[in-house]
Amino acid sequence: MKKTLILSVLFIGMGLANAQKTAKVNSQHGTTKQVDKHLEIDGIGHNNSYTLDGGSAEISGGNNTIAINGYADKLEVSGTDNTVYIDKVARIILEGGNNKVFYKSSPTKTGKPGVAITGVGNSVNKK
Repeated sequence: MKKTLILSVLFIGMGLANAQKTAKVNSQHGTTKQVDKHLEIDGIGHNNSYTLDGGSAEISGGNNTIAINGYADKLEVSGTDNTVYIDKVARIILEGGNNKVFYKSSPTKTGKPGVAITGVGNSVNKK
């Protein structure tokens, strides 16, 4: 009986801990999913702010304006006409067209994030 009660409390506690780390939003714009240190945004016309403390962020779709408060090890943006503002980032990957990333700082030795760009009209700027 005691073992069953202890195991039940343990599993409920683990479930609550996971529930606090996971957020998923479906909207008319597409989907947003944040699990632990991974943020994933997909769709058209998102205009939101998020907080991230390490990990990665993936933004795909078109005409999204996203602000990320905090730090990301890796930021991936794909699609067209996306604008992302981020406080601190180590690596940025851009694919598609006319995507813009504005960052405040980077933890690299040069103070600039590593950047890989595929497509036309994409840009990364320190702000």
